[in-house]
Amino acid sequence: MKHISLALVLLACVMFFSSLGVAAQSEHQHTTDPITQQVRYVCPMHSHIVKDHPGTCPICGMDLEPVKRSANEGDNGSQVTISGEMQQAMALVTETVRRDDLWKYIQTLGTATFDEANISHIHPRASGWLESLTPHAIGEPVEKGELLFTLYSPELVVAQDDYLQVLNNTDGRVRERMLQQGRLRLKLLGMDDSVIRQLEESRQSLYTVPFYAQRSGVLTELNVRHGMYVTPDIEMMAIADLSQLWVIADVFEDQFDWLQEGRPASIHFPGIGVHDAEATIDYIYPQLDPVTRSLKVRLRLDNPLKRIKAGMTAKVEIFGGPLRDVLVVNGSAIIRGANTSRVVVRTDDDRFEVRRVETGMQAQGKSEILYGLSEGEQVVTSGQFLIDSEASLSGGLNRTDSGSHANH
Repeated sequence: MKHISLALVLLACVMFFSSLGVAAQSEHQHTTDPITQQVRYVCPMHSHIVKDHPGTCPICGMDLEPVKRSANEGDNGSQVTISGEMQQAMALVTETVRRDDLWKYIQTLGTATFDEANISHIHPRASGWLESLTPHAIGEPVEKGELLFTLYSPELVVAQDDYLQVLNNTDGRVRERMLQQGRLRLKLLGMDDSVIRQLEESRQSLYTVPFYAQRSGVLTELNVRHGMYVTPDIEMMAIADLSQLWVIADVFEDQFDWLQEGRPASIHFPGIGVHDAEATIDYIYPQLDPVTRSLKVRLRLDNPLKRIKAGMTAKVEIFGGPLRDVLVVNGSAIIRGANTSRVVVRTDDDRFEVRRVETGMQAQGKSEILYGLSEGEQVVTSGQFLIDSEASLSGGLNRTDSGSHANH
């Protein structure tokens, strides 16, 4: 009995230690097994061509390249494994996320137009008939002091006669006061100072009174012709000054937060060889265009040589101060969606991750990163759309609006 009991004890010990060895071996195998990977084959040129076996692209005929995705990524799917050969075929280019100074800068287009503050709208101050009209068509140049038209107006004739009667027959202190009133009446009826002096010298009323241009410019409106009867409510013509213009530029809503009146700008008209014309922001319009989501900005531009014409298209550069020491990436690295922005981050030699980011100011081809990236990380600046498509096809990155709001 003693020998049987001893044998049973020895057998139990052997089985116990054997079980420990098997468990250790199993644990070792579990920790050393490679990660199971799913391999799919994608065309380097047409990322929507995806197969689960090797072959050629039915569109371009290129060999499909293997793309590995780790099975343990589950439904996250924002990470993609791409071989070095595949990266060369896709011509991937990466750039380091870094800190830099962003100069506030907007490059846009604008249109030259007349400075509405320098447009003269000419109405007759008295009713009458046009005896003569010097300009004949819209667009004609007009010089200051040039005769525009002559007008026969009974009201003007009566006002001249009353003034001459005071001038010829009144003496003393009362005379000076009445002369001032008479002269003021003639000026309010539109008569030029030179015409009033002519009346005082000749002592004869003018039945057709001449009217002269008060500024130089071009004719932008002409609503009358010879012999017409005109009244004060008729705009006979309008003259716009070309020596100073407005340039109306469009600025998108994600760019104008730092814009202020008085900011400098540079304007270019390549078609006529005008470059780096200095201008300033004169006014920022208060309402966005509901279709283009852009804001109108008015720039004041001197045009002493009058080479720039209204209606010309200009390239506009608006400058502001610097935004110091911010995290930036190349603007080409940003993949913009309807509600989110994404970048592709290189996490290893052959592993890439699609990641949501929040962008800030954009200037000089760079984008400010508010969150989503860290300094020193590598982002893909060329070929990122193919990787983003692969991640999307993997079903891993939730790009719905609800997912976007949940992350916020």
